[in-house]
Amino acid sequence: MGMESSIRGADDRNIAKRSFKAAGGVIAAQFVMQFVQILLGVCMVRILTPEDYGTIGMISIFWAVGDVFVGGGFGQALIQRKEITETDLCSVFCYNILVSLACCGLMTGFAGKIALFYGIPVLKPMVLVMAWTLPIKALASVQSVLLARQLKQPLITTGTLVSQLSAGLVALFLAWRGLGVWALVWQQVTAAALFTLILFLFVRWVPKPVFSFKALASLFKFGSNLLAVGLLDAFVMNFTNMVLGRRDSARTLGFYSRTVGYVRLWPYSVQGAIAGVLFPAFSKIQDDPFRLLGAFRRALAVSSFAVVFPTLLLCALCKPIVLLVLGGKWLPCVHYWWLITASAVFFPIQMLNVQLLKAVGRSDLYLLLEILKKSLYAVQITVLIVWGIVPMLVCEIAVSILCVCMNSYFTGRSLHYGTLSQLRDFSLYAAISVPACLAAWGVYRAVSPVSPWSGLALALFAGPAVYLALNRLFKTPALVELVGLAGGRFPVLKKIFRC
Repeated sequence: MGMESSIRGADDRNIAKRSFKAAGGVIAAQFVMQFVQILLGVCMVRILTPEDYGTIGMISIFWAVGDVFVGGGFGQALIQRKEITETDLCSVFCYNILVSLACCGLMTGFAGKIALFYGIPVLKPMVLVMAWTLPIKALASVQSVLLARQLKQPLITTGTLVSQLSAGLVALFLAWRGLGVWALVWQQVTAAALFTLILFLFVRWVPKPVFSFKALASLFKFGSNLLAVGLLDAFVMNFTNMVLGRRDSARTLGFYSRTVGYVRLWPYSVQGAIAGVLFPAFSKIQDDPFRLLGAFRRALAVSSFAVVFPTLLLCALCKPIVLLVLGGKWLPCVHYWWLITASAVFFPIQMLNVQLLKAVGRSDLYLLLEILKKSLYAVQITVLIVWGIVPMLVCEIAVSILCVCMNSYFTGRSLHYGTLSQLRDFSLYAAISVPACLAAWGVYRAVSPVSPWSGLALALFAGPAVYLALNRLFKTPALVELVGLAGGRFPVLKKIFRC
């Protein structure tokens, strides 16, 4: 029994180190990508108008749904499965290509009707061009799966970084040349093409002329539930844009879509990177509840540590950020920013519980959970239609809290780590974030009368400094975990934080 426990502990540490190494590389690349995206985004925002962003936001629902159909949940099913064959890979590849071409054809056929629905003629050629991003992405879908199974997410993130940077530079040049919304269109197409090309260079997998309905059928039980969940999520999350664009104007939708993009940029990208590592890692220990619980609690602590404070800090400083960085024409974003942040901070709990359900093969519960959650979003959309965007965002906060309770319910039943326990661990980092954000705001208020830019820069330094100091003071589990995992490579961290 003692030897078994020792082996299990060594195996857990090995998985933790591999996961940390993968997640560390991904998050480091995310830092670079965030900086690049923000820099390019600021330049684009200063050139383009809210109407430009609102126009492209009107058709986001169509390619979001198309992306889900192309993936079909089979990619996640391949990652979750312990053993896969070449026939599985080739069959999924053929499926993705055929479905992507079908979706591309449907979008092309309905392009005119989409433009007529909104009363904006330029939408027709935009849809005709952007529809081809679906077959382009489908070409590299299996390569992404192979990298994810090997915990090589840093390579995926590197590909994303290079493609997004290149596409952003292309879009910036086109915007500078006066192409308006078409700069955003070609940014999407360029990013998809370059990402596919880079993955082909990373993974020299070539599909063979093999196809098996039996192979797809074996993946269908798990994958079909994820397909249904993906469709629900893509439709509901983008339906807001469609309703808002139809009900109000492209300008209002531009303010809303840009604010959502800025608020969710950090939590969604970082949590997505962490989840991309944790899903295959959880899958490897899915049959051991004790180890799964330990891994889940560590993941929740690290995710809360990395996501909650930066999200709240940007919210606290959003008004000077908008005025100084984006420009006065984007000032209506501020009120949206405050409300969207209140729901975005709960994203780590929601995402991790979802990854756990998928890892243990309970995509049926995942589907049931998503149906229940999306019924709440239907209420949110109704509020938008009747009362407008601000009441809808207030409703979204309540929906997020209810979604946390539902997401954590099944984890509580299977691992005895329910809603209250998860919120207690999560609230530690939220509580520490509040005085750090107040300190940052105080520094800005003190220095900004002399120099607003200096005040913002000092605030962005003071806030993280206070946050790290408080984590060290209370020796939070996340800091202890991170220092323990990174201390072997960077011994200075153990001296600084004394964990």
